Amino acid sequence: MLVRRLKAKIGEDGVLILSIPEMTPGEVEVIILKKEKPSLSIDEILSQLPEHKVGKILGSLRREEIYNNGR
Repeated sequence: MLVRRLKAKIGEDGVLILSIPEMTPGEVEVIILKKEKPSLSIDEILSQLPEHKVGKILGSLRREEIYNNGR
């Protein structure tokens, strides 16, 4: 099996043209590897979240105060 590594670009029309004159004619298998776009950064993700302003935090609650059920 002969392996050949080439780099090429696919045009806007989706056509890929390869010219490999040093290879003999015959059937070949083409494998296309493409890097994906990088995922969003943390700052980009946070900028897309809606902001909610709830006012100033005046104090803190202890767990017992939250789960006291009015006792």
